Amino acid sequence: MPPSLNAPLDVAIVGFGPVGASLAALLGQRGRRVAVFDKSDQIYPLPRAFALDHEAMRTFQQIGIAGALAAHMTPYRPTLYQGCDGEPIQHFDMGPSPYPLAWAPSYTFNQPALEAALREAVAALPSVQVHLGHEVTDVEEGSPEACDGAVLTVRTPQGEVSQLRARYVVACDGGTSLMRKRLGLRLKSLDFDEPWIVVDMHVHESKLADLPATNIQYCHPSRPCTYVVGPGTHRRWEFLLMPDEAEQREMPHDAIWKLLAPWLAPTEARIWRAATYRFHAVVLEQWRKGSVLLAGDSAHQMPPFLAQGMCQGLRDALNLAWKLDAVLDGRASDGLLDSYGTERGPQVEEVTATVKRLGQIICERDPVRAAQRDRELRAQQGNQVKVQLRQNLLPGIRHGLIDSGQAPEGTPFPQPIVRVAGAGAAGDAQMMDELVPPGFLLVMRDAPAAAQLAQWQGALAALRARIVCMADAASPPGVLSLSEADGLLARWFEQHGCRAALVRPDHAVYGVAKDTDGIQALLQRACMRLGVACD
Repeated sequence: MPPSLNAPLDVAIVGFGPVGASLAALLGQRGRRVAVFDKSDQIYPLPRAFALDHEAMRTFQQIGIAGALAAHMTPYRPTLYQGCDGEPIQHFDMGPSPYPLAWAPSYTFNQPALEAALREAVAALPSVQVHLGHEVTDVEEGSPEACDGAVLTVRTPQGEVSQLRARYVVACDGGTSLMRKRLGLRLKSLDFDEPWIVVDMHVHESKLADLPATNIQYCHPSRPCTYVVGPGTHRRWEFLLMPDEAEQREMPHDAIWKLLAPWLAPTEARIWRAATYRFHAVVLEQWRKGSVLLAGDSAHQMPPFLAQGMCQGLRDALNLAWKLDAVLDGRASDGLLDSYGTERGPQVEEVTATVKRLGQIICERDPVRAAQRDRELRAQQGNQVKVQLRQNLLPGIRHGLIDSGQAPEGTPFPQPIVRVAGAGAAGDAQMMDELVPPGFLLVMRDAPAAAQLAQWQGALAALRARIVCMADAASPPGVLSLSEADGLLARWFEQHGCRAALVRPDHAVYGVAKDTDGIQALLQRACMRLGVACD
């Protein structure tokens, strides 16, 4: 049975897809009392997310499932946009290593395997309860100021109805979110609506070499189409549906094989799964109501042309987890949670604008305009198609809990490969996050002096921040000294002209200091913005 009104939870999560499961894991790792409810008792069987980025992998690294995913993903291949004449008009790739977050900037992956790994990680957390087959049918948002939380009405698989109370509720219940509708929250249209069919195939190994070795956007006005290379024998095709096909809920397999005929015959592969979708672009006007917040597809939806749908939901979870923990722990006021929508709303809209721009290139159906598109895109590149970095298309946080809004603030802090200082070649090289637990970090280019540490102590304690310095030498007690293997972070400090960076628990740069004298002021501003006293 679910918890009762007499045993209030810290957080109730509605929906156990990748976003809900990731949020449950991130909160459970912090010891929060969490219950997750999902009306289904199965992992969603139809094709959805197919790609994830380095920020998502860093989140999965924190949750502890990155190793389990290795067999189910592969680095994202370069993507060529083909124009009407079959020649490239755009080229996206992810550049050479060392990669800024240690992980490759993009991967394709198997979503059922990801969800299974997430559920296993959540099941290992003693403070998290999972209730599959339990449908949340109603929510009454409470007053955060009164700390009375929200009340959920839950129906069990046996049809029994009960109620429970949670300080906060996070609705991760998908694009048709019942919670969003119950709360009367509206989605703002960002003016994109196109019908597509998504087809996942397992191709016979003998045929793989005959297929394109890289990802292709076929920007052909007769039938725009996407081809993506997945792990192993997995390949995905996506086709824009014609007006007479747009209302089909399912497409017969013989019709799918006709679409696939330029690449495959039925004897050369099998259809694993297929689904029709309308690719929407929408975002919440209001991200919280009282004690209830929304995340993932319940809060925003975007076309898949930059493979950011699930990734943006994972950013929601990472952004929200540390803020909920700080509020529940009493280290920050409830007002900190208002920064969630302030940050995520504009960021999602900016990503969606980029995705729409790519979608308009891909989905052009008029042959004359498509030919003009090809000429203009090539001319913009000096008539030589140039490689663009996919990760450069993604914006950082530009509003909310950042110091001044100037770069590199709001962007992901790098994750270099490091060794503990003094260990020399004998020390194991690891990703930096493996050596530093989640929380605020003050990362310094050089080791601080003992007198400086004493000056900063009050603010560091208020933020519960740890100090990391990138110096292969002894440091004062309480400072973790690391030496990096490839100079990634040294170049980052040089590029941004700073000596120190204050990094949030979600790895976003809060602010930087150009010298050690500016660190004290930076820490005090952070305490003030977070609402914590730094005596």
